[in-house]
Amino acid sequence: MSDSVFASLLGMLDKGSIGQIAGALGESEQSVSRGMELAIATVLSGLTAIANDPTALQKMLDTASTTFGDVPSSRLAEAVTNSGSPLISGGKRMMSSLFGGEEDTVTNALSRQAGLRPGAASTLLSMAVPFVLSYLDRRVRSGEMTVSGLSSILQRESSAIQSAMPAGLQDALRTAPTAHTASPVIGQTLEKVQRNSPWVVALGIAVLLAGLFWLFNHSRIPTTARTNSRLTGSASRAETLGDFVTRKLPNNVALNIPESGVESQLLAYIQDPNRTVERTTWFDFDRLTFNPRSATLRPESQEQIKNIAAILKAYPNVHLKIGGYTDNVGSTEDNLKLSQARADIVVAYLVRDGVSPDRLIAQAYGEQYPVGDNASEEGRAKNRRVSMHVMQK
Repeated sequence: MSDSVFASLLGMLDKGSIGQIAGALGESEQSVSRGMELAIATVLSGLTAIANDPTALQKMLDTASTTFGDVPSSRLAEAVTNSGSPLISGGKRMMSSLFGGEEDTVTNALSRQAGLRPGAASTLLSMAVPFVLSYLDRRVRSGEMTVSGLSSILQRESSAIQSAMPAGLQDALRTAPTAHTASPVIGQTLEKVQRNSPWVVALGIAVLLAGLFWLFNHSRIPTTARTNSRLTGSASRAETLGDFVTRKLPNNVALNIPESGVESQLLAYIQDPNRTVERTTWFDFDRLTFNPRSATLRPESQEQIKNIAAILKAYPNVHLKIGGYTDNVGSTEDNLKLSQARADIVVAYLVRDGVSPDRLIAQAYGEQYPVGDNASEEGRAKNRRVSMHVMQK
C-alpha cells in the first residue's frame, strides 16, 4: 500500500462529489477536479511548514477534530450548496494559520492554474482545509500513525507536494524548497553584520561574497545537469518507440500508444499467462519529463500516466511498485529525496486518474542501480528515470 498522504487524499475525491461541487459552483468538472488537487497540495504544503513541531501539528489536528469532525468528500458536496456552511467558514478561518496571511496570493494562483473564478477557487481552498485535516486526524486517532510519524511523512513528501502546488506559490509561502534557502552560516553572518558598526558591515559583506564565490565554484551540480534533466533520456528514446497503434483493453477502452513504448511492453507482460512475476523485471517510463532537479512533471508527461492508469483499471488485480532513480550528480541524500519525490508524484497522479492507492507503492532508489555510465551526459540521462515493477498480476 502507498503511505503517501497526498496520493490517498486524491483517491478519496470521487467523481460523483466532484460533479455535484462543479454544478453548485457553475464550473466544469475538469476545472473543479484540478482545483481540488491544487488545493489539497497547497494545504499539505502549509502543514509541512509546521511538520517539525509535533505539538503545533497536534494542536491543529485537535482543532480540526473539534470544529469539523469527519469530512468525507460527500460532505464537501453538501457544504458547497449551503452558503452558511460551518465547514467552509471554519476552513476559511484556519487558512491564515496555514498560509501566513497569503490567502489572496494562494487563491489567485489556484484560480489561474485551474481556470476557475476567484470565488470558486476560494471555496475549494476553504473546503480542502477540513478535508485534509480530518483525514490526517482520523489516521492519527485510529493509531495508524503517530503525530511524529505524520510529521516525518509530510517532510518526506514535501518535494512532491510542492511540485503539485499552483505555479509560483513555492516562493510566496513559507515552505519554499530547501534548495532555494540561504546557507545557515551565511544567514548568521548577515544577522551579525546588521548589528555591528560600518567597518564590521564591510568586513561581513566581504566574507559573505567570498562564501558565495566558494559555493558557486564548488557546487557538485554542473550547469549541464541543471539545464538538461529530461528523465530517462526521453528525447533520444522518442525515435525508437515506433508508430502509434490502437490497443483495446478488456473494459473496451481503446488506447493510442507507441508500438514499442512502455505501455505496450507492460500490456504484453500482463497479458502473457506464461510470464510470472519476477523481482528483477522493471519497465521504464519513456515519456515522462521533469523540471531540472525537481519533482515537477511537465504537461507532456500526463498522456503516459493516463495510459498506465487506464491499463491498471482494466486489469484490477495488477499491483505496481513505482521506483524513482537519479544520476550520481549531487549528494547521495539529496538524490534519494529527489527520487522519492518523483516516485510519489507519479503515484499521486495515477491515484488521481482512478487507481486505488492500495495497489501502488512508491520507492526511492536514488543513484543506486545505474543503467548508464554516469561519466557521460547520455549515461546520466538514462539513470534519471522512473520505473514500474509488477508485484502482482
